[in-house]
Amino acid sequence: MSIQELRKTYDNDKLAASDFLTESVNVVGRIMQLRASGAKLIFIDLLEGESKVQVFATAEAYDGDFEFLHKTLRRGDIIGVSGVPGRSKTGEFSVKPAKIVPLSYCLHQLPKQKEGDISMNKDTRYR
Repeated sequence: MSIQELRKTYDNDKLAASDFLTESVNVVGRIMQLRASGAKLIFIDLLEGESKVQVFATAEAYDGDFEFLHKTLRRGDIIGVSGVPGRSKTGEFSVKPAKIVPLSYCLHQLPKQKEGDISMNKDTRYR
């Protein structure tokens, strides 16, 4: 499902902070930001078109080699995420993954973006 469909379907006021559903979803997007918080937690911002979602990856919920994620994923990579939607402790809409699959690695560095600007000029993106 696309990130826009995911947000439309599951991002509502019924979900409280730290609350995750049991229904599994699959989503694909480009990594725009990757933040590690220790060895057991990674925050990934996925972008698809104009829609953004946070991936809240924890070592306990992950069904594979979690250390592999730390070593291989970079900004600009396209990944597939399979997990459950919900909200993080801060209340941001997130997906807690059981599996992350790298679909395409980014071979050239992406251009820097301005804070809060999730859209990128098409010319700049192709250059």
